[in-house]
Amino acid sequence: MKILKKITAFLLAAVLLTGASGAAGIGTEKAYAASAPAGLKGVWFSFLDWQLYLRGKDQSSFDSAFSSVCDTVAGHGLNAIFVHVRSHNDAVYPSGIYPWSSEMLNGADPGYDPLSEMVNIAHSKGLQIHAWINPYGYRNGVVCGNASLANASNIVSGVQEIVSNYGVDGIHFDDYFPPVGKGEMNSVISQVHTVCANAGKVFGISPQGNLDNVRASSADIDTWLSSGGYVDYVCPQIYWSDNYGAAGNVTMFSNRLAQFKAVDKAGIPLYVGLAAYKAGQPIGSDKGWVLSSTNLANQRDKAMSSGYSGYIVYRYQTLLSGAAQAELGALQSRG
Repeated sequence: MKILKKITAFLLAAVLLTGASGAAGIGTEKAYAASAPAGLKGVWFSFLDWQLYLRGKDQSSFDSAFSSVCDTVAGHGLNAIFVHVRSHNDAVYPSGIYPWSSEMLNGADPGYDPLSEMVNIAHSKGLQIHAWINPYGYRNGVVCGNASLANASNIVSGVQEIVSNYGVDGIHFDDYFPPVGKGEMNSVISQVHTVCANAGKVFGISPQGNLDNVRASSADIDTWLSSGGYVDYVCPQIYWSDNYGAAGNVTMFSNRLAQFKAVDKAGIPLYVGLAAYKAGQPIGSDKGWVLSSTNLANQRDKAMSSGYSGYIVYRYQTLLSGAAQAELGALQSRG
């Protein structure tokens, strides 16, 4: 079994690294992107939200549905939406690299360009729209979709495709980093940053909120936050309350908020990812979510006072959840 696991890991790494040398020629010159905006108040719109609200619609119905999505976002006092555009080595726009998304668009050309529609609608509603990508389509230890597409060259070229063809406000990677090694991952991140910088787009990454786990992965958070040329912001997903643990006395949110701030040697802008999906939920290991209806608001305040520049809540469906309304209302009241 150990031998099989080693062989599997070797093959996975070989697939993911294929094309790294080919990507190196794209945008290798130094450039500086637009600054990450202060006062960001965003929400993640996941491929799961696509399945609930957007998948399988014709253009008219899609436009109407996404317009309603944006109205809901703005109605909660938020100013940015981070929309999944590539989640499983597929795309929600006509791509020369990736197939049409099965998770978000039933795997077929819908007869229109959803990303173009979303950019136009979001901007018409006064919202920023950031293209959210799982760069390798990697989750739960598996490369999803066509694994042969999961290489550095495609990732960098795929970002170039988006920033060249769409008026998105930025490119956003999340926390699914495959075991390819920090050096290889840093090369990809640096190249993506340069592509975004040349297009005047913001590029950021949202790692998981446990710093030890981030460091154990191929995500070199210490390097990214120690020098320029990698990211324009980092948004750790700090999905715990300050009443964590069996006794409810561990200030987990504050502890991890401080840990990421301490790592930020270069003063890279930081946002914080907030667990709106836990609001009002009885979680035995994290009692705070039922002990208070102001967790999110208090977390926002602590982040701002610690030098963070904004927040993003996970995820859109929660904005419509009755259990979360008290928390979301208190968060909105903070401005």
